[in-house]
Amino acid sequence: MRIYQGMVLLKFCVILAFSLVAFTGKAYAQVSGSITLASDYSYRGISLSNEQPVAQLNLVYDAPDGWYAGAFGSKVKLNSSSSDGEQILLYSGFSRRLRSGMIWEAGATAALFPKSTDLNYGEVFTGLMFDNLSARVYYSPNYIGINSKTMYLEANADYQLQDRLDLFSHIGWLVYPDGKIGQINRNRVDVRVGVGSNFSSWKLQLAYGITRPQHSYNTGKYQNNSRNSLVFSASYLF
Repeated sequence: MRIYQGMVLLKFCVILAFSLVAFTGKAYAQVSGSITLASDYSYRGISLSNEQPVAQLNLVYDAPDGWYAGAFGSKVKLNSSSSDGEQILLYSGFSRRLRSGMIWEAGATAALFPKSTDLNYGEVFTGLMFDNLSARVYYSPNYIGINSKTMYLEANADYQLQDRLDLFSHIGWLVYPDGKIGQINRNRVDVRVGVGSNFSSWKLQLAYGITRPQHSYNTGKYQNNSRNSLVFSASYLF
């Protein structure tokens, strides 16, 4: 059931991505991306790389009428005894500027782990953006191998200190609305603050993350602890 639900969202993302390419004006569309080296792959307060360095690739297709689609890939190490694997995250959505100046968006994601398919999951999301502030709400029927419904609420902010220097912050809250509270699925808060700098086509970031509560997160092949982290990353933008 978990794999089936994930594949339904995957098909949605793929169909939407191909629809964008086929029916939007290619002359006005924009394709961008980044290649990143990071000291850790910290995701919602959990290390998906067992606190090891990773290489990541992100590609985004933006259509002029507000549709977008993309793919993100990263090396992962789900526990200390497993070999390295991969995560592929496909996403697509639509954004529209409101009269108030805020930007509204909605979309879907599909997270795939080719070497651990029992961890595949999908999410739908909606959110608002205004200047340097943004917020999103995600819903998943089968979050990352837990077989439990989840909601993830996040807020993000950026503040430019100088021409090439900025501060950024993030707070997220993972909630289990079906009430299945236990050792591996207690509600969790993650906070991250950091500083970033841009040089030509390069982006450097240093971020410190705090997760509460800190506990063992064990879903079979995925066995990691939620913990505080200091992560450095260097990205080449194109």
